[in-house]
Amino acid sequence: MAPIPALIARLDLWLTRVLDAAVVGMAGLLFVLLNVAVFTRFALNNSVSWSEELPAHVLAALTFIGAAYLTRTSEHLGFDAVVRIMRPGLKRAVMAANLILMAGFGAMLAWYGGIAAASFGTRMLISVDLPMGLFRWAMPVGGALIALISVTRLAGLLSGQVDPDDLLPESDA
Repeated sequence: MAPIPALIARLDLWLTRVLDAAVVGMAGLLFVLLNVAVFTRFALNNSVSWSEELPAHVLAALTFIGAAYLTRTSEHLGFDAVVRIMRPGLKRAVMAANLILMAGFGAMLAWYGGIAAASFGTRMLISVDLPMGLFRWAMPVGGALIALISVTRLAGLLSGQVDPDDLLPESDA
């Protein structure tokens, strides 16, 4: 394998593993936080101060990192049933246009999300001593990952190294 494609394959594998771990970790943390909050409120009759704020911020961060994960696994919202029945040339063109739009969306999310995240500065959460930026920076990071994944796939698609069918989610059949 040539050096550049091998490097891209290694980076893709690393990115996939990091996104897997991040999504599973954040979902697990959310599960634990919500169950502790419910248990303390209903079993101990003593609510924790962070029962609404912390899980809400974790869920928001999970949404943006999860969007990048779904982009990587091709499981994001789409009309793949329509694309599957297209002729190969049209399929390649539609997939290229889709990747261009996704890259643009990811870039805008990264740019404007970065501006929004930076506006929180050193503000802390009210109920727990954690910086808001810890959660707010998930938006530009997720957007940048969406743009990076989309541009990389677009380059592979246009160079002929990636088949359009490889960019579709696995079939339910």
